[in-house]
Amino acid sequence: MTKYWTTKEFSKLTGVTVRTLHYYDEENLLKPHHKSAVGYRFYSSEDLQVIQKISILKYIGFNLKQIKTILLSNQLDWLSSLNLQAKIIQDNIAKLNQGLLLIQQSINLYSKNNEIEWQSIDKMLEVFKMTHDNIVKEWAQRNFSNDEVNFFAEMNFQQAKIDRDAVWSGLFAEAKSLMDQDPASPAAQEVAQKWMDSANGQYESNPELGQKMWELMKSGDIPAGLIPGYEQEIVLFMNQAIGILYSKK
Repeated sequence: MTKYWTTKEFSKLTGVTVRTLHYYDEENLLKPHHKSAVGYRFYSSEDLQVIQKISILKYIGFNLKQIKTILLSNQLDWLSSLNLQAKIIQDNIAKLNQGLLLIQQSINLYSKNNEIEWQSIDKMLEVFKMTHDNIVKEWAQRNFSNDEVNFFAEMNFQQAKIDRDAVWSGLFAEAKSLMDQDPASPAAQEVAQKWMDSANGQYESNPELGQKMWELMKSGDIPAGLIPGYEQEIVLFMNQAIGILYSKK
């Protein structure tokens, strides 16, 4: 007899959250084997193999758009793609090594002089920041046109970026505190409206770019530290809440 798992069972089996499985279904990345008459999803052993492929490709560094292409066709240049992912991983290793070096040097300086030498640490931090900036630059070039990159650059040169980062950090924290609630709950709906107000204000002159950024946030393809407080699970929760919010309008 063929074995099928409910979404909750499949989530426990694979370690992939229910919200993420629903997102994969919506994006046609992983459709359940079938749905019951009342809409319950059921997954098969073949679906288990697909989720294993997705997990491996995500771990290597492919984004969901690339993974979808890999799963749907055999047209991908595997050698070039793997070489690209190897370089991205090497850059991330370099970033971590810089951070480790900064910590080790700080320990050595403090142990030697019994005080923090801020100027020396600041110089090392500049190198650390350059490494991170290069990772973000490559990510931006991979996902956005030159005009879109310039739009972000203009935004980031404004003093308002500091305030905007503080706002988003607070919004992510507020949304995270509500993730055990129904996305349709009054509290989640209130935060959803705040998210939309903030996003609409930020991308008022370029809503298409705002939508592209939202899709990247949902897919998890965001460099570490780029968006204060960012977690993919929070975004998927808020995506549900925002969908409910707009269905009422």
